[in-house]
Amino acid sequence: MNKALLFKEWIKTRWMILLMFAVFALAMGYIALRISSAARNVGMPHLWEVFILKNVVLLDQIKVLPLLAGIVMGITQFIPEMTKKRFKLTLHLPLGENRILFLMLGFGVICLLTLFTVSYGGFLWGLSSSFPREVVAAWFSTVLPQILCGFATYLLTAWIILEPVWAQRVYNAIIGLLLVSLFMIQGVPGSYVYMLPFLYGVLVLLAIYPKISIKHFKELYCTV
Repeated sequence: MNKALLFKEWIKTRWMILLMFAVFALAMGYIALRISSAARNVGMPHLWEVFILKNVVLLDQIKVLPLLAGIVMGITQFIPEMTKKRFKLTLHLPLGENRILFLMLGFGVICLLTLFTVSYGGFLWGLSSSFPREVVAAWFSTVLPQILCGFATYLLTAWIILEPVWAQRVYNAIIGLLLVSLFMIQGVPGSYVYMLPFLYGVLVLLAIYPKISIKHFKELYCTV
């Protein structure tokens, strides 16, 4: 039954997942081409000077991509569940409510983790051949809050969509905007490394929120 539920999630989201991989690959490829072109025009030593001494943050142009990926993943995965209240059928599967929620959210988180790891990991690994690894690590720690924002928006989107009461959805969305602002920070490379444990804690808290929406859904539509 676990495999059947995961396969259902894959069927719903597979084309959107492939599209997101394509978008990230094109975005990373475009930035890589710009770096390569700049290195040919001004030379790698000068490029080092610009990036390091002026605290340039690579990938800043596409910092909203993880945020959008989380939203799109949540919409693709949970909007079909709420269409004509089909989520009632999911809750009647011979699995516990917590297991169902864990499998659904786990599927989405793993998909996003794979997307971000392949995209950002591959890009930064390529840079490590041209730039000191300490510099690349500082860049990674700078964009990491934006990557974590993708997971936050995914969990918040699930929380909002699974909530059956529209007034509560609006309230959830306002709270979500405030929480997302914590992740969309910007600064010099490595400046927010000490904030990362707090952001991880926020993600753990957000993982509980969809369960609140499921409780409201059951009270409205699954009571005898």
